[in-house]
Amino acid sequence: MSTINNNRYRNILGTISIAKFGVLLLVSIISINELVNNSDYLGGISLNNYAILFIPMFLLIAILLWSFSYIYIFKFRNIEVVQMVEDCAFTLMLCILILLSHTYQSQYKYLFIFSIISSTISFGKKRGILVSIVSSIIILFIDLFFAPNLKVNIYFENDLMLALGFIMIAWVLGEYKKFESDQRELLESELKEQVRQHDYIEEMLLKNEDCYNLLIKYSHYAIMIHDGNKIQYLNEKALELFGIKSSEEIKRKSLFTFYNLEDEIKTKAKYLDIIDNKKSNVSFEEKIVNRDGENINIHNVSTYCSYGKTPVILTIMRDITPEKQVQELKKEVKENIKLLNETQEQNKFITEFFSNISHELKTPLNVIFSSLQLLNVYDDEEFIKNRKKYLDVMKQNCYRLIKLVNNLLDIIKYDSGFIIPNKQNEDIVSIIEAIAMSIVPYAESKGIELIFDTDIEEKILAFDVDKMERIILNLLSNALKFTDSGGCIYINVSDKGDKVEISVRDTGIGIPADKKEFIFERFTQVDKTLKRNHEGTGIGLSLVKSFVEIHDGEIKLESELGQGSEFIIMLPSKEIEDTRIETEIKDDIIERVNMELSDVYFGGF
Repeated sequence: MSTINNNRYRNILGTISIAKFGVLLLVSIISINELVNNSDYLGGISLNNYAILFIPMFLLIAILLWSFSYIYIFKFRNIEVVQMVEDCAFTLMLCILILLSHTYQSQYKYLFIFSIISSTISFGKKRGILVSIVSSIIILFIDLFFAPNLKVNIYFENDLMLALGFIMIAWVLGEYKKFESDQRELLESELKEQVRQHDYIEEMLLKNEDCYNLLIKYSHYAIMIHDGNKIQYLNEKALELFGIKSSEEIKRKSLFTFYNLEDEIKTKAKYLDIIDNKKSNVSFEEKIVNRDGENINIHNVSTYCSYGKTPVILTIMRDITPEKQVQELKKEVKENIKLLNETQEQNKFITEFFSNISHELKTPLNVIFSSLQLLNVYDDEEFIKNRKKYLDVMKQNCYRLIKLVNNLLDIIKYDSGFIIPNKQNEDIVSIIEAIAMSIVPYAESKGIELIFDTDIEEKILAFDVDKMERIILNLLSNALKFTDSGGCIYINVSDKGDKVEISVRDTGIGIPADKKEFIFERFTQVDKTLKRNHEGTGIGLSLVKSFVEIHDGEIKLESELGQGSEFIIMLPSKEIEDTRIETEIKDDIIERVNMELSDVYFGGF
């Protein structure tokens, strides 16, 4: 650091000295010229051309000798003394030049600025101000004692401003010199501190090289140095990870010996990117296959570095196979818990279903058994008159049992994939209308108005007539069941272009918002209390949805509690290639209606 500063200082002083000597030579030549032009100073002695040339040459030789002694003899010792001698000689020459010029307004006075600047740059503000004051005193002294006698010494007044300018130049330049020196010292101190830290770290690294080698060798992580292909170094943990006994077995061999083809392509691309772009701390997960053929999950952190002046990759590997196994185990546990919860929920549904089934089975059987007992015990004329009533009750409950059995069988068939729709090209409008008309007497017996409406007279599409009857009758059964006397049921068929919309809407009790999403789930009932107001197993709407789906259709519910419910079915408007079969509603439609409505009680019907 001191060598740099000394060289810098020498360069500054050398430059200033050369400039100063040049100015001195110029001043000498001008002074000689003034002497020649003003022979009064020589007392009549004339100078020839040789003398005029000899005097500057003599001065130049003197300056060169002074510089030689200054540089090689004094070797920059006592620099301030040397500079002071130079400044004195420079000032003396300027004074002579001013006196010889006979013009006290001479521009030669401004040459003092050069002396002020050089002193300030070389030695700082104090020296610069001192030289400026001395220069000012000399100029003012010449004005007072050598200038012509005038009433008002205008030369003195003008040079007062010049002297003030000299001092200001020295002060401003000195402040800059001080600021520049402070900044340089600050930077030098910071640089010294960095050099000191660098030396300390270098010393510590040299002292602890064996320690670092030991740490790398026996690190808990696998450490490998390679060029993106060939292995150059493996520590003990890396040998263990790859299943190798000695590094000589794999040294200079391709590390991709331990990769399958897919992982090799991915990892090779990453290593190539690290080398080309000199990347650091590149982290990724990969799989390797050790010598025993075991797949090992690895967390890889690689960085670009130099190894023996060769660009290489330092790779640190960590076996994360146990972590992956724990994650898989957690995932399996989570899935098992989910499956367990679903199983418990399913068991809950099944329990509720069997509770409902037991009720649904017992009720009609008890009614049938009671009616049979009455028929068997009583034989009076009054009882004989009511026999048809008891027979109708038994018949209704038989229908109820048949419906229950049919629904259970359909569930089993659907789950097993054995329900295949027997589609025929039929008029969906006439089929729906016939079903609706068959329900009218039952609706009227409950005091409910049933209204059928359509925006088309005929719409041919492929569907299973029996399944469609089951769908519509089930929806109408629910509408009758949950609509009080005085209410209405609306059945509507609409043509939607490539689809047909079938809507069954009632003005009944409606469905709570929190039950809507579960309404089509199997074994689900809105009213699950033991004292239910309405009979049912909770599988009817589930079957309806299943039957709609096997027709590639969809069903949705719109309901508001206390305002009624609307079930909307959307069926694709497609025909099959088979010849259309003219089908009328079969004669046993009444029997199927009785079966579907067997769990609905009608007053006086």
